[in-house]
Amino acid sequence: MNWKASQEQLEDWGWSQFWDKLSLDQIDTHQEPARVTSQDRDLWTIQTVSGSKQARVLSSRRNSPRPAIGDWVIVEPGSTKTDPWTIHKLLPRRSQLTRAAAGTGDTEQVIAANIDLIWIVHGLDVPLNPRKIERYLAVAWESGATPEIILTKTDLAESIEVESDELASITAGVDVYRVSSHDLDSIHALKSVLRVGSTICLLGPSGVGKSTLVNALLEEQVTITAEVRSSDRKGRHTTIRRELYRIPGGACLIDTPGIRELRIWSLEEGLNSAFPDIEKIATECRFRDCKHESEPGCAVISAVDAGTLKNERLDSFRKLQAEAAYARRTTDPRARAAAVSEWKSVKKSMKQHPKRGNRK
Repeated sequence: MNWKASQEQLEDWGWSQFWDKLSLDQIDTHQEPARVTSQDRDLWTIQTVSGSKQARVLSSRRNSPRPAIGDWVIVEPGSTKTDPWTIHKLLPRRSQLTRAAAGTGDTEQVIAANIDLIWIVHGLDVPLNPRKIERYLAVAWESGATPEIILTKTDLAESIEVESDELASITAGVDVYRVSSHDLDSIHALKSVLRVGSTICLLGPSGVGKSTLVNALLEEQVTITAEVRSSDRKGRHTTIRRELYRIPGGACLIDTPGIRELRIWSLEEGLNSAFPDIEKIATECRFRDCKHESEPGCAVISAVDAGTLKNERLDSFRKLQAEAAYARRTTDPRARAAAVSEWKSVKKSMKQHPKRGNRK
């Protein structure tokens, strides 16, 4: 089959003129593009013009970047109909959602690629957690996608007004949607804002209602759901792997397992985008490289003292900033050397302090 003649089949999965131009010089004879829709260890499921197929990566390319959910790849059919297809190339990503991998945290884990929206899901059956939402927003902005907040289980909320006021203080410029599986109008309203060809990734811990939301948007039972524990309202892991689905109407949706801890890997633009109030105040600091700790003339600390900025929000900013710096030091020798040099300078200045008597 000539994939060009049937490429409209891929448009249902997000293929566009952008990807068509990007792949012009990438595809050889007998090859075609496909999108990664799921992964099970070293076996991927891909969507081709002829349908869903199993695929693998050649052992000679195991050290190359591994395909992630949402990636567009260049593939070739197996020698027989029962053989897995072969993934030859990975097209450049428009965006990627990453975190530090579990364990030592010294490697990057790509959660999803080529996403347009990240839906940060929070269940209103438990109190709002502003610090967790700030963390998710920072990581989401860093990905290159646009974050939105999805508040689920509105029928179980004690006070939506209180939650809304608290959320507004940390989500400037971020759209917030409130849905309930018992309110079909709220689901339809959410679907109505989705753009044809766009890709949305769900992000949040277990028990917030991601699987229920997936089933509601797809209008069929494609994922398993389970009740949260009544003792602590914590969820059970029902989604065991990431998977990309098509939503009736033309958008794509990536469901992800619940994340117990979203560890920071990289934060550059994401941190300032998640804390625009601090970024704005910081322009008034005396020093351009002010760390907002104890520097003289720090406008951010003055804002906390004046009560115009919550100390908890500044603490959250500092914590995420420190985690990002630590991640850089674990992988970047130059960042590690700079940190060691700075610490040596601090120790030297402490030794020369009059109160220490210039001890050596």
